[in-house]
Amino acid sequence: MRYEFKRAIVVSMYALVWPFGLASNVNYRWFGSEAAFGFSAKLLSLVPGKIGQYLRAAFYKMTLTECHYDLMVGFCSYFAHPTARAGRRVGTGSFTIIGTANIGDGVLIGSRVSILSGKHQHGSFLNGVTPSAEGHFEPVAIGGGSWIGDGAIVMASLGEHCMVSAGSVVTKPAPDRVVAVGNPARFLKTTEGARDATT
Repeated sequence: MRYEFKRAIVVSMYALVWPFGLASNVNYRWFGSEAAFGFSAKLLSLVPGKIGQYLRAAFYKMTLTECHYDLMVGFCSYFAHPTARAGRRVGTGSFTIIGTANIGDGVLIGSRVSILSGKHQHGSFLNGVTPSAEGHFEPVAIGGGSWIGDGAIVMASLGEHCMVSAGSVVTKPAPDRVVAVGNPARFLKTTEGARDATT
Protein backbone atom coordinates (compact mmCIF):
# COMPACT_ATOMS: atom_id res chain seq x y z
CA MET A 1 0.00 0.00 0.00
CA ARG A 2 2.80 2.40 0.91
CA TYR A 3 4.53 1.70 -2.41
CA GLU A 4 1.35 2.40 -4.36
CA PHE A 5 0.84 5.67 -2.46
CA LYS A 6 4.38 6.82 -3.23
CA ARG A 7 3.99 5.72 -6.83
CA ALA A 8 0.90 7.92 -7.15
CA ILE A 9 2.77 10.93 -5.75
CA VAL A 10 5.77 10.38 -8.03
CA VAL A 11 3.51 10.04 -11.07
CA SER A 12 1.82 13.31 -10.14
CA MET A 13 5.25 14.97 -10.08
CA TYR A 14 5.71 14.17 -13.77
CA ALA A 15 3.71 17.31 -14.49
CA LEU A 16 6.49 19.38 -12.92
CA VAL A 17 9.60 17.58 -14.14
CA TRP A 18 8.60 16.55 -17.68
CA PRO A 19 10.41 19.52 -19.30
CA PHE A 20 13.64 18.42 -17.61
CA GLY A 21 13.05 14.79 -18.48
CA LEU A 22 12.17 15.53 -22.09
CA ALA A 23 15.21 17.76 -22.64
CA SER A 24 17.49 15.21 -20.99
CA ASN A 25 16.17 12.28 -23.03
CA VAL A 26 16.23 14.13 -26.35
CA ASN A 27 19.76 15.42 -25.82
CA TYR A 28 21.10 12.05 -24.73
CA ARG A 29 19.27 9.73 -27.13
CA TRP A 30 19.44 11.91 -30.23
CA PHE A 31 22.73 13.75 -29.78
CA GLY A 32 24.64 11.63 -27.24
CA SER A 33 24.97 14.59 -24.88
CA GLU A 34 24.50 14.32 -21.10
CA ALA A 35 24.59 18.11 -20.61
CA ALA A 36 20.82 18.56 -20.16
CA PHE A 37 20.64 15.55 -17.85
CA GLY A 38 23.51 16.85 -15.71
CA PHE A 39 22.02 20.34 -15.50
CA SER A 40 18.58 19.02 -14.57
CA ALA A 41 19.88 16.53 -12.01
CA LYS A 42 21.94 19.18 -10.22
CA LEU A 43 19.14 21.75 -10.31
CA LEU A 44 16.55 19.33 -8.91
CA SER A 45 18.99 18.21 -6.21
CA LEU A 46 18.58 21.66 -4.63
CA VAL A 47 14.87 21.23 -3.85
CA PRO A 48 14.60 20.41 -0.11
CA GLY A 49 12.31 18.12 1.84
CA LYS A 50 9.88 15.45 0.74
CA ILE A 51 8.84 17.45 -2.30
CA GLY A 52 12.41 17.40 -3.53
CA GLN A 53 12.67 13.66 -2.98
CA TYR A 54 9.52 13.03 -5.00
CA LEU A 55 10.60 15.39 -7.77
CA ARG A 56 13.95 13.64 -8.06
CA ALA A 57 12.31 10.21 -8.07
CA ALA A 58 10.01 11.31 -10.91
CA PHE A 59 12.90 12.77 -12.91
CA TYR A 60 15.08 9.68 -12.54
CA LYS A 61 12.13 7.40 -13.32
CA MET A 62 11.89 9.26 -16.63
CA THR A 63 15.60 9.37 -17.46
CA LEU A 64 17.69 6.59 -15.89
CA THR A 65 18.18 3.28 -17.69
CA GLU A 66 16.32 1.61 -14.80
CA CYS A 67 14.65 3.19 -11.80
CA HIS A 68 11.73 2.44 -9.48
CA TYR A 69 9.18 4.75 -7.94
CA ASP A 70 10.48 4.17 -4.40
CA LEU A 71 13.87 5.74 -5.07
CA MET A 72 14.84 8.27 -2.38
CA VAL A 73 17.61 10.73 -3.29
CA GLY A 74 18.59 13.20 -0.56
CA PHE A 75 19.20 16.93 -0.70
CA CYS A 76 22.06 17.98 -3.02
CA SER A 77 22.56 14.35 -4.11
CA TYR A 78 22.32 13.29 -7.73
CA PHE A 79 23.08 10.69 -10.39
CA ALA A 80 25.79 11.95 -12.74
CA HIS A 81 24.92 9.81 -15.77
CA PRO A 82 21.62 8.58 -17.27
CA THR A 83 23.15 5.12 -17.79
CA ALA A 84 22.84 4.35 -14.06
CA ARG A 85 20.39 1.80 -12.71
CA ALA A 86 18.64 1.87 -9.34
CA GLY A 87 16.71 -1.06 -7.89
CA ARG A 88 13.82 -1.00 -5.44
CA ARG A 89 14.08 0.70 -2.05
CA VAL A 90 17.33 2.51 -2.84
CA GLY A 91 18.05 5.55 -0.68
CA THR A 92 20.82 8.11 -0.29
CA GLY A 93 21.71 10.76 2.23
CA SER A 94 22.69 14.32 1.31
CA PHE A 95 25.58 15.49 -0.88
CA THR A 96 26.09 12.09 -2.51
CA ILE A 97 27.13 11.65 -6.15
CA ILE A 98 26.51 8.44 -8.07
CA GLY A 99 28.24 7.77 -11.38
CA THR A 100 27.76 4.92 -13.83
CA ALA A 101 26.45 2.46 -11.26
CA ASN A 102 24.09 -0.50 -11.12
CA ILE A 103 22.56 -0.36 -7.65
CA GLY A 104 20.73 -3.40 -6.36
CA ASP A 105 17.55 -3.59 -4.29
CA GLY A 106 17.55 -2.30 -0.74
CA VAL A 107 20.86 -0.43 -0.92
CA LEU A 108 21.29 2.39 1.58
CA ILE A 109 23.91 5.05 0.88
CA GLY A 110 25.00 7.63 3.44
CA SER A 111 25.77 11.32 3.01
CA ARG A 112 28.80 12.71 1.17
CA VAL A 113 29.39 9.38 -0.59
CA SER A 114 30.97 9.16 -4.04
CA ILE A 115 30.29 6.13 -6.22
CA LEU A 116 32.65 6.64 -9.14
CA SER A 117 32.40 5.31 -12.67
CA GLY A 118 35.27 2.91 -12.05
CA LYS A 119 38.92 3.70 -11.37
CA HIS A 120 39.78 5.06 -14.80
CA GLN A 121 37.18 7.72 -15.50
CA HIS A 122 39.80 10.45 -15.91
CA GLY A 123 42.69 10.57 -18.36
CA SER A 124 46.20 10.75 -16.94
CA PHE A 125 49.01 13.19 -17.60
CA LEU A 126 51.57 11.54 -15.33
CA ASN A 127 55.12 10.83 -16.49
CA GLY A 128 55.18 7.90 -18.86
CA VAL A 129 51.53 8.29 -19.77
CA THR A 130 50.70 10.12 -22.97
CA PRO A 131 48.67 13.32 -22.57
CA SER A 132 46.15 11.90 -25.03
CA ALA A 133 45.25 9.04 -22.67
CA GLU A 134 41.50 9.34 -22.19
CA GLY A 135 39.47 8.15 -19.27
CA HIS A 136 36.57 5.76 -19.63
CA PHE A 137 33.56 4.87 -17.56
CA GLU A 138 33.18 1.41 -16.06
CA PRO A 139 29.87 0.42 -14.45
CA VAL A 140 30.21 -0.21 -10.72
CA ALA A 141 27.73 -2.71 -9.27
CA ILE A 142 26.44 -2.34 -5.72
CA GLY A 143 24.91 -5.62 -4.59
CA GLY A 144 21.47 -5.76 -3.03
CA GLY A 145 21.17 -5.14 0.70
CA SER A 146 24.48 -3.29 0.98
CA TRP A 147 25.11 -0.31 3.24
CA ILE A 148 27.60 2.45 2.42
CA GLY A 149 28.61 4.73 5.28
CA ASP A 150 29.06 8.50 5.24
CA GLY A 151 32.01 9.90 3.34
CA ALA A 152 32.92 6.63 1.62
CA ILE A 153 34.37 6.49 -1.89
CA VAL A 154 33.49 3.45 -3.97
CA MET A 155 35.33 2.86 -7.24
CA ALA A 156 34.89 -0.92 -7.54
CA SER A 157 31.93 -3.27 -7.35
CA LEU A 158 30.47 -4.58 -4.09
CA GLY A 159 28.81 -7.96 -3.63
CA GLU A 160 25.47 -8.42 -1.92
CA HIS A 161 24.93 -7.51 1.74
CA CYS A 162 28.22 -5.67 2.07
CA MET A 163 28.94 -2.90 4.54
CA VAL A 164 31.35 -0.06 3.79
CA SER A 165 32.41 1.83 6.90
CA ALA A 166 32.34 5.62 6.99
CA GLY A 167 35.24 7.24 5.19
CA SER A 168 36.47 4.05 3.55
CA VAL A 169 37.80 3.93 -0.01
CA VAL A 170 36.93 0.78 -1.96
CA THR A 171 39.48 0.26 -4.74
CA LYS A 172 38.98 -3.43 -5.56
CA PRO A 173 35.89 -5.62 -6.00
CA ALA A 174 34.38 -6.96 -2.80
CA PRO A 175 32.73 -10.39 -2.49
CA ASP A 176 29.34 -10.91 -0.84
CA ARG A 177 28.85 -10.24 2.88
CA VAL A 178 32.05 -8.44 3.80
CA VAL A 179 32.79 -5.33 5.83
CA ALA A 180 35.07 -2.89 4.01
CA VAL A 181 37.17 -0.70 6.30
CA GLY A 182 39.97 1.79 5.69
CA ASN A 183 41.82 3.50 2.86
CA PRO A 184 42.33 1.50 0.77
CA ALA A 185 39.56 -0.66 2.16
CA ARG A 186 40.34 -4.08 3.61
CA PHE A 187 37.67 -6.74 3.82
CA LEU A 188 37.73 -7.69 7.46
CA LYS A 189 34.92 -10.09 8.13
CA THR A 190 31.72 -11.57 6.82
CA THR A 191 28.41 -9.95 7.63
CA GLU A 192 26.26 -13.00 8.27
CA GLY A 193 23.95 -10.85 10.37
CA ALA A 194 23.30 -8.29 7.65
CA ARG A 195 19.67 -7.63 6.92
CA ASP A 196 18.12 -9.33 3.95
CA ALA A 197 17.00 -6.83 1.29
CA THR A 198 14.27 -9.19 0.16
CA THR A 199 12.38 -9.15 3.46
